[in-house]
Amino acid sequence: MSIMPLHKTDYFRADSDLILDVSEVWKIYCRNLKKGLWYGMKDLGREVLGVSKPRVQGDLRPGEFFSIREASFQIRRGECVAMLGPNGAGKSSMLKMVNGLIKPNAGSIKIRGRIGALIELGTGFNPILSGRENVYINGSVLGLKKKEIDSLFEEIVDFAELPHVINDPIKTYSSGMRVRLGFAVAATLRPELLLIDEVLAVGDVGFRMKCFAHLRKLIADGVAVILVTHATGMLPRLATRSIVFDTGKIVHDGALETGCSIYEELLGVTERKRDERQESGKTTARVESVDVINASGQPQREFQTGESVRVKIALSATQPLPDARLIVALCNPVLGSLSSVSTPYQDVKFDVPLDGRTIILEFPQIPLMVGSYHFNVSLYGPEITDFYHRASGRGMFRVVGPPVDANGYGICGITRLNHHWEIIG
Repeated sequence: MSIMPLHKTDYFRADSDLILDVSEVWKIYCRNLKKGLWYGMKDLGREVLGVSKPRVQGDLRPGEFFSIREASFQIRRGECVAMLGPNGAGKSSMLKMVNGLIKPNAGSIKIRGRIGALIELGTGFNPILSGRENVYINGSVLGLKKKEIDSLFEEIVDFAELPHVINDPIKTYSSGMRVRLGFAVAATLRPELLLIDEVLAVGDVGFRMKCFAHLRKLIADGVAVILVTHATGMLPRLATRSIVFDTGKIVHDGALETGCSIYEELLGVTERKRDERQESGKTTARVESVDVINASGQPQREFQTGESVRVKIALSATQPLPDARLIVALCNPVLGSLSSVSTPYQDVKFDVPLDGRTIILEFPQIPLMVGSYHFNVSLYGPEITDFYHRASGRGMFRVVGPPVDANGYGICGITRLNHHWEIIG
């Protein structure tokens, strides 16, 4: 991987705001440890002899797989980008390559300036040394001179709110105190590119808000930030763009709201694969399909809060099913079941004849906010025990707008509540 400061390359001169350029990057791992070590030794030997070559799709040895596949993206000064994806999608591998911890097998990663990383905060501290000594050691590792650390030391200690224990050994700190000092060190050194991996929920609420405010100031000052997290509810506080990985490939690079919905949808697909058994009871009737349509009856995947969502449910039977019942649960891949409705609740009566039956369920002016959603549809007969079939994870759709605001200047959450304010006095 090539990491090139501005004064050593002409690459970035055409675009003064470009901080990171990832171009057609591939990364290969091996599932077998022994084979992986042997492959690594052979590759190292070829590299030393100067006969190694980039490895691309189709160039896999037994036991190997692609963790990253032909990934390309750019990040500019002052951008905050959320990197999302299910477990094993490749986002952590990408972060490690950007951070210089591992090399890509093919492609290039070019970076302007110094990188800071907020990954597993506080794990690099020496427990025997004091907080003060650990601050200086961490700063030196990141390439800062003693004078630079001297000028930032008070700011680091004040931010961490630990002046009373800064000279005590780290081993006497609570886990929360270590996290606070780790965040303060990493966030105060003002790199050109800051990597944050699953550490947005540090400390108590007050300190967490302080961290968000500090990160927003860094972004406003031109620092580029990459966030890797599963806590999508926190992302609108900082990010405006998202890159979504799935099985090593970038499947979305664009608006944050759309990316969050796609990410949740991928989680729903994973959940559906686990439920492919599709619980069945009696086998004479079943849910054939569940499709989301708009008010005109056309298939639609993306909606805005307040639009009407209609669900078209097709049922089939090999024997007539009288007095049937439907139970439909609206679900979110992260939060689970949000609400459940049934045909008996509104005294809807129907049967399923041999030629089947189609049922339309409408949710007018749906109050759901940005996210991905799906339905679990269960078919019953007239009695409680008359279970026929359940289709899980069907009818996936996304709510992609309006944008949410998690900083207290708008609305956020899972639903939009009708409301009004009244000022008295």
